[in-house]
Amino acid sequence: MKKILLYGHGGAYNHGAEAIVRTSVPVFRQAGGPVLLSTHFPEQDREFGLDKLVDKLIPASLSLVPEERAAEGFAAKERIAAKIYREALAEIDRDTICVGIGGDNYCYPNWHRQSIFHRTAKERGGKSILWGCSIEPEQINGEMKRVLSEHDHIYAREGLTAAALRKHGITQVTQAKDPAFSLLPEPVPLPENFGEHTAALNLSPMVLRRSKQLLYHFAECAHWLSARADALLMIPHVTTPADDDKQALEELEQLLTPSERSRICWAPAHLNAAQRKYLISKCAILVCCRTHASIAAYSAGVPVIVVGYSVKSQGIGLDVGMERWVVPVENSADLVPLTAELWNRAH
Repeated sequence: MKKILLYGHGGAYNHGAEAIVRTSVPVFRQAGGPVLLSTHFPEQDREFGLDKLVDKLIPASLSLVPEERAAEGFAAKERIAAKIYREALAEIDRDTICVGIGGDNYCYPNWHRQSIFHRTAKERGGKSILWGCSIEPEQINGEMKRVLSEHDHIYAREGLTAAALRKHGITQVTQAKDPAFSLLPEPVPLPENFGEHTAALNLSPMVLRRSKQLLYHFAECAHWLSARADALLMIPHVTTPADDDKQALEELEQLLTPSERSRICWAPAHLNAAQRKYLISKCAILVCCRTHASIAAYSAGVPVIVVGYSVKSQGIGLDVGMERWVVPVENSADLVPLTAELWNRAH
């Protein structure tokens, strides 16, 4: 009987990661064997009920991260990663299918954390799959190309990644939408002040760090929307302590007038990914940074503008015919005119 080991999951406070787990586990249950989840923060997953979806949560030893950061060279970092994920890697045998569900984890310098799962699976005779991934084309160097080429299959969640992989001779690729597109909205009471023509805003501190002007352009966008929408819904989609959308949205809130702030409503912190998708589905428009906030809007038929910084936002927008409404972070001054145009089209 095959055992499925899902890896690359950082914890359910990233509600995009939560959405991927929620929609992927039923797919892998069809294999008939147990489904295990390697996670950085099992307490987050229990809080949002992911422990009830899988057979086992396997924590990582994050106390070793400083040692990992200090290590020099890919091989040295990979050896430390093997210690960080020792408990999960111990589960891998020839009957294991390792499935990387981390979305864009191969877009970041610490992709050695992903490669150690792949390498271990191949060494022990198991299978290695990437599921719903995006990969920056210019980051595919010789070492990454070799690792990606060895995967049994790669499911690219957008066409730009699929094309880049094939250009590098990696042909075991299937293009398939991000699993979160299939997440069913879960109805919850609408927040106080929420109206039929509410505009939703999502702002990421990670993207703010890339642009000093983005916060002010978002504020201009919020001013424009506040004059026309019934309310402004602030909807964090990642709330990890080191990268909390709520903090970024609170900074935005402080740039609004008292009158505008009085018409703000917030998505409650306890809402899971499906419940957040429900709130987005009831909005007239969404202006966002987080990829999975945009996916919630795309799949619910809500007009959305995405401030993009990587291949994932560009590729997904292109695939769904919304590439005109994906704004590169360096062009965030275009937010207000594009928001006005999209709002007026919808009204």
